[in-house]
Amino acid sequence: MSLLFSPFSFSGLRLRNRIVMPPMATAIEGPGGSQNDDGTPGEATVAHYAARSRNGVGMIIVEHTYVTERGKAHRGQLGLDRDESVPAFRALAHAIKSGGALAAIQINHVGAAGNPEVIKGEPLGPSDVPVPRSDRKPRPMTREEIAETVFQFASCARRVKEAGFDAVEIHAAHGYLLTQFLSPLTNKRTDEYGGSLENRARFLLEIVGAVKKEVGTEFPVFVRLGSVDGIEGGIVPEDAAIIACMLEEAGVALIDVSGAFVGSRPKDASPGYFVPAASVIKKNVDIPVLVTGGITDPLFAENILRENKADLVGIGRAILRDPEWVLKAEKIMRSQE
Repeated sequence: MSLLFSPFSFSGLRLRNRIVMPPMATAIEGPGGSQNDDGTPGEATVAHYAARSRNGVGMIIVEHTYVTERGKAHRGQLGLDRDESVPAFRALAHAIKSGGALAAIQINHVGAAGNPEVIKGEPLGPSDVPVPRSDRKPRPMTREEIAETVFQFASCARRVKEAGFDAVEIHAAHGYLLTQFLSPLTNKRTDEYGGSLENRARFLLEIVGAVKKEVGTEFPVFVRLGSVDGIEGGIVPEDAAIIACMLEEAGVALIDVSGAFVGSRPKDASPGYFVPAASVIKKNVDIPVLVTGGITDPLFAENILRENKADLVGIGRAILRDPEWVLKAEKIMRSQE
């Protein structure tokens, strides 16, 4: 029997198969995210996710959603920074769950990668070091601003739960704020939030703790973890494995493996480009590991699971292009039995 199409249970959740639609910003590729640019999902965005749920995906993790306008990555991005937005997100969660998929959502802060015109202010980061491929220096965050951001993540997670989602994912990948704190390339702080890997992970762990306190111990919290910077002196999979162990101890329910400053799609990478990093992390934790990264072939996805390199497989742009990918993949797997 195919592992890819077998049910999978963890942390009180039960997926009908092991296929996850990972977060992909529909304001960039898709129907437009928040078409009114007020943070709330438009009808086209709700329909986009509902269609993929109806066509067999096991779990959908909705695209990155800002926790504060100061952390907004781009125009049209979803945002759940106000209680008034909860009803619109409740409709989104309901549409996904009505199709049979579990509904999670990723929450995020852009940090030093922010565009001053979008965030209406000065970008903030761990240090006055620009993110790779940028020359804009951010302002180092004060301890008070760090504490405020922890509160914003926790408040956003509360709204996620109130909206009826099954889980919340904290975004610590793709060069955004939490990546900037984790990576020695951008974190040059000399206080308790800089220096050692344990110190650089402190901000993320404080957010996890505050989120869990806000939503309760039974509500699953995921972390999308940047596993490789792709730049000399940066994060490597062995570092990510240590961080993953810290996250497991803090009560995180799932590690979603992706890139750090290398981003979500390394240039000229072959399919399954984050599978080696996921394999390293999986050997070090007991909680489930999800891996994405250029995976389009169901037979390849099946082998990732059979070789115990991950527990769940994220199929991103293939499902973005073809809402019926899961149904077609199931026919292929049945033909192999």
